[in-house]
Amino acid sequence: MVTPYSDKTADQLPRSWQKESFQQQQEAFLQEQARQRLTTERHRQQRQQILKEEQDAESRREQELERLKEMSSTLQQQQKNKEDPNSVDGDIQDNLPTEFNESLFPPASQRLLEAKIGPKALDDYLNSNPQNRDARDTAVRYILRQANVAYHNNTVYSVVIKPKSKIPPSGDIHDYSSLARYFWKNPNTSDGLPYVRLDGRPNPDMDSVWDYRLLRKVFRDCYYMGQAYFWTGEERYAEKIVHRVKQWFLDEETYMNPNLKYGSLIFGHDLGRAQGVLDMFKVYGMFDALKAIEGSKALLAEPQLIPSLQKWFTSYLNWIDNSVQAKQERNAHNNHGTYFTVQYISILEFLGRNEEAKAMSEDSMQVRVGPQIRKDGAQPHETIRPISFFYSIFNLQGLILLAMQAESHGLDLWRYVGPIEQTSIRINSKTSTEIEIGGGTIEDAIRYLSDYAVRDRSEWPYPDSGARNLRDVLKMAKVASLVYGQDRWQELIANLEAKVDEATPGEGNLTESPEGSRGVAPMAGVSGAHTTVAPDDGEPNGFVCELGILSEGTLWHCYK
Repeated sequence: MVTPYSDKTADQLPRSWQKESFQQQQEAFLQEQARQRLTTERHRQQRQQILKEEQDAESRREQELERLKEMSSTLQQQQKNKEDPNSVDGDIQDNLPTEFNESLFPPASQRLLEAKIGPKALDDYLNSNPQNRDARDTAVRYILRQANVAYHNNTVYSVVIKPKSKIPPSGDIHDYSSLARYFWKNPNTSDGLPYVRLDGRPNPDMDSVWDYRLLRKVFRDCYYMGQAYFWTGEERYAEKIVHRVKQWFLDEETYMNPNLKYGSLIFGHDLGRAQGVLDMFKVYGMFDALKAIEGSKALLAEPQLIPSLQKWFTSYLNWIDNSVQAKQERNAHNNHGTYFTVQYISILEFLGRNEEAKAMSEDSMQVRVGPQIRKDGAQPHETIRPISFFYSIFNLQGLILLAMQAESHGLDLWRYVGPIEQTSIRINSKTSTEIEIGGGTIEDAIRYLSDYAVRDRSEWPYPDSGARNLRDVLKMAKVASLVYGQDRWQELIANLEAKVDEATPGEGNLTESPEGSRGVAPMAGVSGAHTTVAPDDGEPNGFVCELGILSEGTLWHCYK
């Protein structure tokens, strides 16, 4: 409101106004003091409440950890009580099968094999080479050994049993977390933070957070027990799969929140990295297991298990679709992008969203296969890595998985050839270079690695400080022979088999390292650090993988 005094200063106002103004100011001052006292008291009470809540939460976490430790100890004791004191090396004598018995092979499993592959095609495959039946028996023996270990392992698998010091920045014990593989203490800061990247040099401290290993154990154990159920019909395997799935994803006390916000966390940062999304990619092994036990009593007795798990993964995909980290992983051009797509398609298929899965498979031709394989078969996004041979194998295994997934939707990624283009590729945070991409097929990539696998490792034209798993190359070559024709691969497979035998005579360890030691290669520049090869995550001869190929991706995937 405009007044005659609207343009005056305080000392120009009438004295009566000045007096009134002083009284008002004094009252306002007293009111402000009272308000501040109330605010201070309210803040004090809030701080006390927050402190109490933190103390209560810490107490609950400690109680939960103690309860879970006690549960794990009890289960382990129960396992020990079952052991036969006369058994060798603690083997449990419980009549679980250890060999494949064709006469006891479940009829339901036989019908499924025939339905997915065709009875004539299956017989032709088994009879085409006497070694195929031997390979089946060897594979099932290996599967049963792994499955029996998984069945008898009563350790609690859960994100909530991580050490108190490793709870992620959210403070929520149900949040998954893992540490970035190639990051080490910063030598230029007093506290070593934030950690800095040394590519190709895994920091063993990553094992101090258990979530990563336990999640992989869930997938691996479920996969092998699912296969064991398929080949033997032993209901106990299905029961344990149901238990593991519920314990990790669904049970109120032990569930994991449906996100990977703190995956591949770097010390000194509050959130994980895009690369942490890769931690979930082996989920397809668990989905394969759930397919394998579809008719089991254990699964039929839990009618809400699959719907509840689908709800969990629907929430997880929602996080992926809206997460900055996951969007970065989706846009990756190397193995991270490959396995992002493998993971996403697997989940879409589990949720029954097959049209979306097909569309993503079709998109992966131009986005994944085409840009990653050169005309000569090299994978330029992997050959720039210090462990280039390993990552070339790893990415190619992912492309094979994508091809199997696409084939189940009527698409052929095996023979897709992308256009030859020039692109910029980042070598490190400061350096990029121009490279040629495209022009090659998955077959070209398998042949490229197979050709170099039978040569002296010094002939590999890229940096490579890592160990090599020759078994993986051989398995991929056998996949190629099924897809592209045996005549084109017979000689190279024979050479690979000879190389495998030569590398590890009589021991069955098919990993070759640069220093001649099996599976371990010293890392220059890092005292005490080594490049190691993880235990083989697939049966030795690839038989189950080959059945997946013969079924055009509708039976199982190549688990690795």
